[in-house]
Amino acid sequence: MKNKRILIIDDDDDLNIVLKEYFSDYGVTSYTYSTPPDIEKELKEKNPFAVLLDIRLPKISGIDLLEQIKKLRPNLPVIMMTGYADKEKNLESLRRGAYSFLTKPFNSLEELYHIVNNAIIYYSEFLKASELMQEVNKQRETEKLNLIELDFLKNLHHMIGETEDPVFVMENFYTLIKTFISFDVFASLMQKDDAVVMQISPNIEASKQLLDFVSNTFLKQIIELSSVETRAKVIIDIDKSVPDSDEKDFVYIVSDFSSKNRVYGYAGLFRALPFTSDEQVIFNRFCSHVSLTLEKIRLFNEIKDLSIYDGLTGVYNHAFIVNALEDEIERSTRYGSQLTIALFDIDDFKKVNDTFGHLAGDYVLKRVAEILKNGLRVIDMVGRYGGEEFLVIMPETFLVQGVKVSERLRKDIENENFLYEDKSIKITISGGAAPFSQGLDVNKIITIVDENMYKSKNTGKNRVCYDKN
Repeated sequence: MKNKRILIIDDDDDLNIVLKEYFSDYGVTSYTYSTPPDIEKELKEKNPFAVLLDIRLPKISGIDLLEQIKKLRPNLPVIMMTGYADKEKNLESLRRGAYSFLTKPFNSLEELYHIVNNAIIYYSEFLKASELMQEVNKQRETEKLNLIELDFLKNLHHMIGETEDPVFVMENFYTLIKTFISFDVFASLMQKDDAVVMQISPNIEASKQLLDFVSNTFLKQIIELSSVETRAKVIIDIDKSVPDSDEKDFVYIVSDFSSKNRVYGYAGLFRALPFTSDEQVIFNRFCSHVSLTLEKIRLFNEIKDLSIYDGLTGVYNHAFIVNALEDEIERSTRYGSQLTIALFDIDDFKKVNDTFGHLAGDYVLKRVAEILKNGLRVIDMVGRYGGEEFLVIMPETFLVQGVKVSERLRKDIENENFLYEDKSIKITISGGAAPFSQGLDVNKIITIVDENMYKSKNTGKNRVCYDKN
C-alpha cells in the first residue's frame, strides 16, 4: 500500500526524529509533534492511517487527546505510548478506544513497526469497506425508480427487515414478484457457503420434466457446470399448485444478482406464454434492487467482522474480548456461575521476528491463534489482547478445569511444528489463569491473570501459573 501516513505525538524530540527516520525506511510518512496540535485540523490535512500518542503530554493528557481523536474518527487506530509502568492508565486508554499501547523504551523498533503496520492495514481495509458502502448508497440514491419499483422496494424492505440471510431474501422476493408479474414458477440459484442452493416456488416436485428443465436452465448459467451439478442442493416449497407440463410448453426470463465485482446468483421466471419486453425490464430492475440488498448484507457482515475480529489472526480483537469478559463477569455475578480466565503470551517472540522475519512472525501469530481457538469449546472465547498476548474466557468452568484446558493448549503449542517456507520454528507460550470471584471487575481479573502470566515468564517460561484468589 502506497502513501502510508501516521501522526506521532510525543514531547520527546529525539524520539520523534528517530521514529520519523525509521518509518521512512519502510515507506511510511510520519508527521511529528512535540506539543499537542490542532488535532481536527491535522487529521483533515494529513489524513493519517494511524496515530502514535504519548499518554503524558504538556497541557493535556494523552487520554483526553485520544478521546478527541475518537470523536472525530472513531475507527482510526491510536497506539498509546508510555514511559511509566502505570497499568491503570494503560487499561484506561484501551477502554477509551486505543488500538494498542506500548511501553517505552521499546523492546525493538521492529516490534513497533509490526504493530503500526497492522494498524495501518486494519484502517485501510476499513476505508475500502466504507468507500464501497458509500458507492452502493450513492447508486441507490441516484437510480430513478418508477412507481412500480418504489412500491416493490418498499414492500421488499418491509418483508425482509434487517435480515442477514440471502435465502430468506429470495423467499420474500418470490412473494413480492408475483404481485407484479404473472408466472407459473419462480426459481433462484444462490451461492451459500460452499454449496449452491436452488429454491423453486411453488412446488413442482411432481413434474420431473419441469423440474429438470428449471434446474438445467440455471445450471447453464454457471461456467463450471459439472462441478456445480455435483454440489447443487434443491429446496422445494410446500405449495403443490403447478400441474404437470412438458418443458416445451415453458419459456423463461433469467437475470443475475450482481454488484460491481461479483455475482451472487440468478433468478428466473417460467410460464407457458412469452414474457413481454416490459416484463423483462421490470424483472431486471427488481433483481438489481435485490442485488443491492445482497450487497448490503455482505458489506454489513464485512464491517461487523472488522469491528470484532483482529485483522491478522482472525480471533476477536482487544475491544471485543474485553467487552465479552465484562458480559461474562456480569452473568457470573448475577447467576453465581463459574468462570475461569487465562492470558497467554508467546515466549521470546522477538527472536522469531529477528531470526525468520516479520512475515514468519505473522504466520506464527495466526497459527497460535488458530490452535487456541480449535482447542476450546463453542462457548469459550479467545481474543488477541495485544501484540503476542491472547486472552481466553471459559464460562461455566471451575479453576481446576480451566487450568487443565490451559495446560493442554500450552502443550499443543509446544508440540506444534511451525513450518514457514520450509523453515521449522519451535514456539512455547507462558500463561496465567485465575477464577472469577465476587467483587472483581474486568480490570482486576485481567491484572491477576497478567501477574500470573509473568510468574510463568519469570520462573522458566512454557508453563501456566495460577492462584485461587
